[in-house]
Amino acid sequence: MSKEILVSMQTSGWLNPMFTDARSKEAFEFIKKCGFDALDYNLDTKLVASQINKSEKGSFYTKSFEELEEYYAPVKAAAEETGIVFGQAHAPYPLFRRTDADMSEYLIEVIEKCCFICNYLSIPALVLHPCTYVDKDSERETNLAMYRRVMPFGKKYGVKLCLENLWTMYAGRPMMGACATAEEAVWYIDKLNEEAGEEVFGFCFDIGHATLVDAPIREYINTLGHRLTVLHLHDNDGLHDQHFAPMTQRKTDWTGLIDGLRDIGYRGTINFETAAAIMSNYPRELFPDMLEYIA
Repeated sequence: MSKEILVSMQTSGWLNPMFTDARSKEAFEFIKKCGFDALDYNLDTKLVASQINKSEKGSFYTKSFEELEEYYAPVKAAAEETGIVFGQAHAPYPLFRRTDADMSEYLIEVIEKCCFICNYLSIPALVLHPCTYVDKDSERETNLAMYRRVMPFGKKYGVKLCLENLWTMYAGRPMMGACATAEEAVWYIDKLNEEAGEEVFGFCFDIGHATLVDAPIREYINTLGHRLTVLHLHDNDGLHDQHFAPMTQRKTDWTGLIDGLRDIGYRGTINFETAAAIMSNYPRELFPDMLEYIA
């Protein structure tokens, strides 16, 4: 009998450090042994934020669709052989650069290739960060334009495009970013889906980001309701985006999370975005123990 709800871990943080060939069956057997049923595939590691902010296009997403399929064929085979499924993926970010129209245009191409990869690997959801600006009107205008551009890719490749609640720093303190309130998240999703004529957009609730801005966890989830598609679960001290293992700090409202998920009948994966906890705090020899604890 298959499990009703699958436990998931992001690929970033343990996959590449531990395995020379991160596409091997051995890597998938390892994560399954640690207690996970599913993976959150980090496509953002192929084009990182520091590259984007320097207008560096890198080389990975310049590959053709045929080359991408060839590259991910071992990943697809390893997942099928071990029974590991993909619950979601994370796209590169930021997706828009106000000072570089050429890079912004290239990022639209990157998202199409991410959607293609998701389709090939049977990944149902792709997380796409919204932009956060001081001027809310400019922020909404930019985000709507950006998501409208990628809307056809969600339809074409059968991938749900998920916004995420974000935070920003001001004077050394975490402040609300785009979609930091559930009402704003709902506004974006409903507006975009109405324009799409179908449910192309969903939401990724990040409990760590919500904790940083003191968002009410249970209420946020209840307001999202059916729009909640995937999760980013990790812990922090309320001041820093630490991505620690769950229940290792005293700030995060884990009870509110559990109650909220029960309230709305959530049936997606229980996905942990805790790579930083592993990479920052533990030697490689303890990775398996930490992963088993998280699972």
